[in-house]
Amino acid sequence: MMNIDIPQAVSNQILKMFGNLSNKNLLRIVELLEKFTSNEHHKKGVASIKRMIEEDSQAIQATRRIIQNLNPNARAGLLNNFLLGNLLIGYRNRYKFWEEHQVPPPGTLMISTTLKCNLRCFGCYAGTHEHKNELSREEVENLIIEAGKTGTNTITLLGGEPFIVPWLLDVMEKFNKTAFKVFTNGLLLDDEKVAKLAELGNAALFIGIDGLEKETDARKGKGAFKGALKAMKKLSDAGVAVGYSTMVSSRNIDEIYSDEFIDTMIEHGAGFGWAAVAIPQGKACKETQLIPSEEQKARIKDLVSNVRRNKPIILIDFYSDARITEGCGAGRTNIHVNANGDVEPCVLFPFAVDNIREKSYTEILKSDFFKGLRKVHKRYPGEMQTCMMVYKPKDVLEVIQEVGARETSKGTLEQLHAMAEEQVD
Repeated sequence: MMNIDIPQAVSNQILKMFGNLSNKNLLRIVELLEKFTSNEHHKKGVASIKRMIEEDSQAIQATRRIIQNLNPNARAGLLNNFLLGNLLIGYRNRYKFWEEHQVPPPGTLMISTTLKCNLRCFGCYAGTHEHKNELSREEVENLIIEAGKTGTNTITLLGGEPFIVPWLLDVMEKFNKTAFKVFTNGLLLDDEKVAKLAELGNAALFIGIDGLEKETDARKGKGAFKGALKAMKKLSDAGVAVGYSTMVSSRNIDEIYSDEFIDTMIEHGAGFGWAAVAIPQGKACKETQLIPSEEQKARIKDLVSNVRRNKPIILIDFYSDARITEGCGAGRTNIHVNANGDVEPCVLFPFAVDNIREKSYTEILKSDFFKGLRKVHKRYPGEMQTCMMVYKPKDVLEVIQEVGARETSKGTLEQLHAMAEEQVD
């Protein structure tokens, strides 16, 4: 596991200030955290946060609302696991790994322990994967340990539905210094699980929701909307970090950025939201009507900006924020291990060469597949947005053919060929 040397005095000082989140104290907290920054990207981020505090922006109001609502365990988890353990100290450890191996480990490791789910959502990326495969508890724990040695301290749990797995919370308890992000439909979160999550404090939950009741239920099934809101409110009331996740489609693009939707999320305790544009992957390869048109995608930046100006919620946008994160992170800032053990560049990039049952995690990071994708990213740093499969399919296809990568979701290779033929150089 990664050696996370959290300075206890600094941690205690910040946690005390969490109790009185005036802008003055927020500024003091940022200045304390600034001592642990390691690069220009961090320093620019700190400078930006300071400006937002001075302006008392909606993002700062949202941050204050999130922290004040967290229980003491979750406040400590936010600080020690997410901010210090992953973003700051974790980065230092990832840099050390890079110096030794000349390979950048991802900041986040995504793991799909299972693809089984209690819902059948229209357009889900998991729709054309084989659902009988699952990772064992031992495999997941070994992955977390191996990733920790490279400096990766954030694990994103996906599915399927993660809470179908009976030992999930036990793993989160065992790795109590690791930060977990869990994407869930929320319908399996009973009182016992919510209480355990509150006790652990090392997880942030993203509840899947795709608009208001009519739109969400149309995609996920009757009762999904009310069930998601109920889960969100339970988690919020227990002091667990909670937000929502949504797939931006041609159907819901206006609704999910509307005042009514955002206000509903805030009312039920969501402190943050995560939005990803539907791309040609999984069922969406065949059901392309879900994919927003170019005209619709061109409006996303303004829609997101409007929410950020007017609502106290932290909105993470997979599409318009790609320039901030230096473009597509597939095989670079994130890696996905699917339920069969195949290691993919991203959960939305279903191709693999290696499997964790055959090679070590470090060996896989050094693979020609990931090296090739990193070269594609470097080739077009100014153009890269969201998904390189969508924006540079011809380049991606060349890498896949060179290394003999196989598709792990039916229909994706055929779709990639079609997009490559249409790419304008």
